[in-house]
Amino acid sequence: MGARIRMYEPNQVYEASIRTVDRAFLFAPNHHKSQPLIADSSPTSALDSRNNLIPEPSVVNIFGAAVGRALRRYPIAIHGFEGNINHLHICFSASEAQLDNIVPFFRSTLSLIARGVNRLLDREGPLFSSRTRTHPCIGDKQAENKLLYALTNAAKDNLVEHTSDSPFFTTYHHQTKGESLCFWYIDYDAYWTAGGRSKKTHRLKDYLRWTKWHCTPLPNHQSMTEPQRQTWFRQQVKALEEQFAKERRETGKTVIGVKSLRETDPRERPKSPKESGKEPLCHAEDKESEREFEEKWKDFRDAFIAASADYRSGVRDREFPLGSFKPPLLDIARASGS
Repeated sequence: MGARIRMYEPNQVYEASIRTVDRAFLFAPNHHKSQPLIADSSPTSALDSRNNLIPEPSVVNIFGAAVGRALRRYPIAIHGFEGNINHLHICFSASEAQLDNIVPFFRSTLSLIARGVNRLLDREGPLFSSRTRTHPCIGDKQAENKLLYALTNAAKDNLVEHTSDSPFFTTYHHQTKGESLCFWYIDYDAYWTAGGRSKKTHRLKDYLRWTKWHCTPLPNHQSMTEPQRQTWFRQQVKALEEQFAKERRETGKTVIGVKSLRETDPRERPKSPKESGKEPLCHAEDKESEREFEEKWKDFRDAFIAASADYRSGVRDREFPLGSFKPPLLDIARASGS
């Protein structure tokens, strides 16, 4: 069966998730305890521009720099971007002018993450198991629920007791305390364009760049002040963590903890992986809203299929439904003499 046709609508909040190949623990934490932006194998002074030390990025920095670089070229609204040991959760939306940026943003971000993690672990091949599972959140409450689910995912999975303790990439401290999301990368393209190693006085360290980004408030949170939003996040996260703690007491489960997570081999995988559930069409607050969205999506799907057929048959100026993307064209070259 082919992949489901996606319908992107302006200012609609979506949640997306994607897993690593074979659910391997490729995002296991490796950052320096006093400096989360560099790997624990790098000296703490590696980010100092006055020396020639080239820092090794942590997984945390790889994620943050990838998002920042992609947003600079393909801006959309990121409401939350949360890492776990083998998967990601992203909440996002886009204005009408930004709809065409959604696909290239994800393509750029996931490519930069894959290349960075592969380089870090000295591995080759795909990092992610498939394309993202992306679903609209119908209603403000569903958007809040999915953002909180993403934010507290490490605690829900009993990896840490408190979200604030998560050693994975998280926007928690940004959302609750206003901490900056600022990350670094080496601009190798600029380095090689400027002459690379052919210049004796050329320092690779001079091409260390910084990228800074922020989370956009959910649509129904934009009327809040920043302190009000931070308080809301802290209260909601605390309530969920209390719920997770109660469930652990009732089931006898324990928290793995940061120390054990830092000792995890990135190439390990779950011994008893969970089966993925049936993928929903959307996240709706009630059955009626779900049915309404399903009907709208079916109309969109039919319009897209008709437009795609015309486009591939030669009607290049065929209009497509808003929020869809034209299919690729395959040009078949004829052999000489045919």
